[in-house]
Amino acid sequence: MDHPNEGIDYEGAWDSYAQAWQTLHPELEYIGDEWAGQGAGAARSLAEYEQLIETQFIAPYIRPDHVVLEIGVGGGKTSALLLNYAQRLICADISQKMLDATQARLGHERVEYYKLDGVSLDSLPEQAIDVCFCYDTMVHVEPRDIFNYLRQIPRLLKGDRLCVFHHTNVVSDLGWQKFLKELDINLRGKRHGSAFSVMTNEIMEKFLGELNYHVLLKDTTSVPRDCIWVCQAPPIER
Repeated sequence: MDHPNEGIDYEGAWDSYAQAWQTLHPELEYIGDEWAGQGAGAARSLAEYEQLIETQFIAPYIRPDHVVLEIGVGGGKTSALLLNYAQRLICADISQKMLDATQARLGHERVEYYKLDGVSLDSLPEQAIDVCFCYDTMVHVEPRDIFNYLRQIPRLLKGDRLCVFHHTNVVSDLGWQKFLKELDINLRGKRHGSAFSVMTNEIMEKFLGELNYHVLLKDTTSVPRDCIWVCQAPPIER
């Protein structure tokens, strides 16, 4: 019988990825430049993908007075875009090595860094954040872990309480191709921390509805493999 503490090693997987990244991609400047949207059917180049993220999901929602929390910063690709719009950016990640890579890219001016444990968001400041942004992260996170984060996020937010959530949709054509590609290396109920989760739009819609998030946008076309939601978190009564 498996020990109850065993689970997906998100932290170890992404620490290892960051450590090996320079060897794997010596031609690239930053961790995350390899995630250019081609596999998701969204873009043909990194510049095109960054422009899509910025124009569709950052510029319309982030104001100069906003404090933005990004959960799962990776190497800081979307963090760099967010910092062009926000007053202040809070970077949170389960991988210290990914946080270190983001810090090397962005520095400390208007940016704070928080190490997460994969379960609790208690280390983050409450009622101090205007927007929670989570892009290219939930694609790797199990549905139960996504729900766990969703139920904690509202207490962190104030003001507009906006959220941008991006996850994979395994029943889309490209999502199904990704599922089949990773199938044989993720059997017996176990999977690598960097593999894609089995997630659908319907599951996310159920999560958001149960937790009283107000959906402003459900986008299944900009990134055809995946789904992006813009929503307002419920207020927390004190």
